[in-house]
Amino acid sequence: MSRDHCAQFIAFALAVVVGLAAAAPGQSTPAELPADCSAYTSVPLPAEAAGVAEPKSPPDCASYRSYRGIGRPVNYSDSRACAWRERLAQQADLGQNPNEPTAWVVGGPLILADIYFNGAGVKRNVPLALRFACEAEEAMARLAFPEIAKLSDSDRALGQFEFCDYAATTVTMTFCSGYEMQVEEDRRSRYFSKIRSSMPSEQQSAFDKLLAAQNAYIKAHRSEVDQGGTIRGIRTIGSIGILNDEFHTEIVHFERKKWPVLSGAQLKGADGMLRRQYEKTLQQLRDRPKDETWEGSVTASNLASVQGTWEAYRDAWEAFARLRYPTAADAIGAEIILERYRLLKTIN
Repeated sequence: MSRDHCAQFIAFALAVVVGLAAAAPGQSTPAELPADCSAYTSVPLPAEAAGVAEPKSPPDCASYRSYRGIGRPVNYSDSRACAWRERLAQQADLGQNPNEPTAWVVGGPLILADIYFNGAGVKRNVPLALRFACEAEEAMARLAFPEIAKLSDSDRALGQFEFCDYAATTVTMTFCSGYEMQVEEDRRSRYFSKIRSSMPSEQQSAFDKLLAAQNAYIKAHRSEVDQGGTIRGIRTIGSIGILNDEFHTEIVHFERKKWPVLSGAQLKGADGMLRRQYEKTLQQLRDRPKDETWEGSVTASNLASVQGTWEAYRDAWEAFARLRYPTAADAIGAEIILERYRLLKTIN
């Protein structure tokens, strides 16, 4: 979402004339909410917070998974119970749990902020939600204030408000991007499981091999994304997201018998186009001057390694298409090749 953060924040702050104390907890309207985190530090916590034992190690319950139903059913009560523990672990600076690294940032106060703002299994309490948002990342909360000010109660009821949408630092943006990627991966996985159940056994086996090959290609693709700079994580997640979305969209289209629209020249020439572009990109990486190469740069060896993984993915796609979409198998195979061709043109 495009916003002039600074101007909106100043305008909103100047417009606020009613303090938090003038409204009952949980009942404040947007125009009554101060745009300053200091106003929320004394918002009382609910009684259940007092009964949470301080953890000795980082929890692995992952409140965000229960909140969004990632790999498990949505359960706001479980999410809240876990988030209280995560919050205490963050306050005690216990660090990441290696089994659930995302929850180090997307957990605790950040999930509690979403829960109380959206009234997810609890009575909506906007001041309390803003206390948690400020705890999670003050700059994030400040970016969210102007948008919150525009919302009426009916607007809030239309859908979930995500404080992650206002992440303000590279660390939080990276973790929030990873969180959203997991949400999308879970949705895709559910869809794939649904269509797989309708396939005969031979097609199921080929589909399983395709999914495994696609996963291997996605993992390998990380090394052909520039890993330089502080936003390398966001850049990588974004690139992976594009490939995952592309794969999912193709499956959806092909299941609806919406085949690739390609010219005769594209059908016949896809292999040659890819081969020439691959050699060109490979040579460009080999010829790159040393003063234009830095730690994390994509190398020719990176590209060659990923290309081999992609070829296994292409073969798995073609094998599955021959079984599931036999009348369009050639067009599908050419489209997969042309996608790789277009991606290679972006690598330099």
